[in-house]
Amino acid sequence: MPFFGTSSSTTRGRRSWFHRTSRDRRAGGLKAALANPNTTHRGRKNAKSELHSMGRSSHVPFMTKVKRTLGIRSSPRRRTTFSRKSRF
Repeated sequence: MPFFGTSSSTTRGRRSWFHRTSRDRRAGGLKAALANPNTTHRGRKNAKSELHSMGRSSHVPFMTKVKRTLGIRSSPRRRTTFSRKSRF
C-alpha cells in the first residue's frame, strides 16, 4: 500500500504558460535563503548548490554573516504602544 510521497513524478501539475517561475525570481529567493537567519544549515547548503547549478554566484557578504550570527535584523521591528490619555 503506497503512502504519501512514495510515488515520484517528474511532471508538474497543470501549469499554464503564464504562471511559470521566473529564473531570476528563483535565484533571488535562493540568495535570500542564504542571508536569512531562520534558514537551517541544510537549507543554506541546498540553496548554495542550486545557485551553483544555475551558474549564479552564491556569495554572502561578511556583514550579513555577522548580522545573522548576532540576530540583528536589517530593518528594526518596533512595537508601537498606544496610550490613551484623557483630554480632561
